[in-house]
Order: sequence, then C-alpha cells, then structure tokens
Amino acid sequence: METTDRINEGASVLSDVLDATDRFAAVVLSIVDRVPFDDTDRAKLTMAFLGIAHEHWSAHRGLMASGLFHPAIALLRLQFEVTLKGFWVTHAAPDRWIETMGTVRLRQSDGRAFEPDVPGIGELLKDLERTAPPPAVALLSLFKSIAWRELNSFVHGGALALSNLIHPMPEAFLVQILRNANGVWGVGMMLAASHLQDKGQTHSTG
Repeated sequence: METTDRINEGASVLSDVLDATDRFAAVVLSIVDRVPFDDTDRAKLTMAFLGIAHEHWSAHRGLMASGLFHPAIALLRLQFEVTLKGFWVTHAAPDRWIETMGTVRLRQSDGRAFEPDVPGIGELLKDLERTAPPPAVALLSLFKSIAWRELNSFVHGGALALSNLIHPMPEAFLVQILRNANGVWGVGMMLAASHLQDKGQTHSTG
C-alpha cells in the first residue's frame, strides 16, 4: 500500500484530531514550563522518564500525520511503558534504586551496558497498587488490560499488525489510537504536576 493511500484513508478526521492535539499540548506545556520542579533525585528521574514518554508521543503524532500507522501504534506501547515507570519511580521505587539510577552511565568499566533491574509491567502495577493514588492506578491498569496485547502485536509483527497491513485501517480505529496516546500523555502530565514546586501556579493561564 502506498504511503499516500494510507494518509488519505480517514485523513480528514484524523488530521483534525492531530491539529487539536497540537493546540492542547501547546497550552498545557506553556503552563507547566513556567513552574520549576522539585529538586530531588526521585523527581528528576520521574521527569526524565516523562521526557522520554513525551518524545514517544511526539513521534507517534508525526508518524500518524505521515501515514506510517504501524510504527506509530508500536510507539504507543513504549509511551505507556515509560510513563508507567515514571509513576513507579515516584511512588514505589526503592531509595537504593533511585540512588543507583542517579549515577546512570551507558557502559561499565568492562564495556558491558549498565542497566539497573526494573520490575516487569505486571510487577510495576502491583507495586503501584500498594503505593500510588488509586485513580491513577485504575487508569494505568485499565489501559494495560485493554490495549497491551494488541499493542504487542504491532511491536513484534504479530497477526493483528499483519492483518492491518493487508486491509486499510478504519478511520475510527486510527483516531482512537491517537486519543489513547493523548490520554497516556495526560496521565503523565498529572504525574508531572505533582512534582511542581508551586502547584498553585498551574491554575493560572494569565
């Protein structure tokens, strides 16, 4: 299927949602960027994870706009996973893990990659159930239960991904994927707001 064909498939509504998303992101970031964040290792690491999630989200929208839907959908899984890790860093990561990640380096002295252990997705959610605000955990758990298996198909080239390559993706499906990515970003911004030094300033847009 040609890229132009994929762009034209459902382009009008998808383009409208993409444009609205760009405007929404600009407004939110203009508010959040005015206020400094907590100067703690835990907050800094959380914001680093959310920064990666934001890059995934931005790339997701760019790929959607270009008609490259398969990699865009795969990125949604990565965006969710790193957002979930941000919540875990804030609410559940052991102090020793935070200390270790605070001295992160790409390679150890013997040349091996350095990567502190992180629990799997299921364990992350279990940890958060014990430590994080229930509404946030409910949203994260709901997304995982609904979308995780299908997103894995797009990441690993499974049957669902292949079937959508053979048959054009419905417009409603693409719009829903974009809205899901927007929702994950919104949950991440809620976490970011919890680390603002003066949380009251986020209520003013003047």
